[in-house]
Amino acid sequence: MLLADEYHPASGPQSHHFEIFADPYEGYYDSNQLMPTMCFDVFGGSTMMEDARLAVAFSQEESSQSSSVLYPHMTTSSPSQHEALSRSPSVSSDGGKPLFKPQYTAELDVLCRICGDRASGFHYGVHSCEGCKGFFRRTLKKSLVYKPCQMGSQCKIDMGTRNKCQYCRYQRCLNAGMSQDAVRFGRCRSGREKLLADKEELMTTCGKRIVELRSLTDLIKAAFRDIFINTIFFARENSRAMIFNQSEGQCVNYDDLIVVECLSSEEFFEKGIFTQYQELIVPVLEASVKFAKKLPGFTNMSMADQICLMKTNGFMVVQIALHMLIDKDYINFVSRRNAFRLSRLSPYLCTEIQKLLERTICVGDRLHNMQLTAGEIALFCGILLTSECPGLQNVHQAEQVQSDLIDALRLELKHNHPKDKLMLPKLLVLIPDLCQIVDEFSRNLQNHLFDHSHNFSSVQPLLQEIFDIEAVKNKNA
Repeated sequence: MLLADEYHPASGPQSHHFEIFADPYEGYYDSNQLMPTMCFDVFGGSTMMEDARLAVAFSQEESSQSSSVLYPHMTTSSPSQHEALSRSPSVSSDGGKPLFKPQYTAELDVLCRICGDRASGFHYGVHSCEGCKGFFRRTLKKSLVYKPCQMGSQCKIDMGTRNKCQYCRYQRCLNAGMSQDAVRFGRCRSGREKLLADKEELMTTCGKRIVELRSLTDLIKAAFRDIFINTIFFARENSRAMIFNQSEGQCVNYDDLIVVECLSSEEFFEKGIFTQYQELIVPVLEASVKFAKKLPGFTNMSMADQICLMKTNGFMVVQIALHMLIDKDYINFVSRRNAFRLSRLSPYLCTEIQKLLERTICVGDRLHNMQLTAGEIALFCGILLTSECPGLQNVHQAEQVQSDLIDALRLELKHNHPKDKLMLPKLLVLIPDLCQIVDEFSRNLQNHLFDHSHNFSSVQPLLQEIFDIEAVKNKNA
């Protein structure tokens, strides 16, 4: 049965083993101890002239404050200076000592991507608050290893719970993109563009909703990687260095695979191309079932609806996975028993290859041009798996599951691609094309285009179940 094994989330008491590492509010945060030019560099870069103006403004503020004490009758301030002064002082969240923040920091109106608190800047490649920045810095500096979460790594991380599970908080930092290598990223122009995109989103969407959607993105991204890690979604990552080619009995470099420039219909069957194709896609279909069960709300649907969605939509996820094997010149077949590179001209010379891969190549090219992140691909696959299909009994329930995924993808695309406002429509418009690919594959499979045996002996059982091959057998009997 396609969905025979039910998913049972791990249970158990919430771990407080590492609560001693809960970080208090860091009072005078690092930028308070730096010159304004140094602080501003962290938040997105500036010109030398901008640094100079900030330094002058900072010194004028200090001199204005001191003169108001020594010579109150001589104190004067321009409107611009008064505005800067009114914005700069701030008080820490625990009511402690005032924090002297530069004007640009006080105006920063973006939420921390880890806990949803007010972000203080662009730290380790991510907009984050002082608490999460300090937590991540200590974790790296002390090489801390946290005890695995007893709740299946599904703890909610927000301002009130961020100190309860250090393991989940650290995973949230990693999933959000925090990295030691990204320390200097905030000085790049793209960092400022992402900041503006986040500020714009905060003006139109409730802050709590943003935190919920980012939590959902982190959950989906982590589940996607754990489940699909051994499939062609990560083929290049797993096999980039060396691939064991059983037909040759040796290891070969990924870029040194045998190149097949063209295939005839006879060679298509002699070389077992469709058999190798199945070896690539069946693990993706199996992983898609497990991944669907990780989508919040999916297992609340009836078993009939779950099976209906998987049988109809699972093969669309396969098409997304296949684009990882396609480059500008070749389709890279990397299976357990063989590895070779098939020229992209082959579909024009072989009918079977044309029906099998031509439209997949077109979709793959469009996906490559979008340069999607792993998190965006994971969310899009979740959207595909919950797309409406014929025979679905509770359409509204599937739409509710999909709605949150679409909102999360929209937020992620807006943050990662701030210049391209049409990224989400470009992705969603792929769905009808993917549906057509699935329908065409089903017809060709049932018509024995890829398998000439009378009983579909070379078609793997999972594909037979998904595409109702048994019904075709009974009809032809």
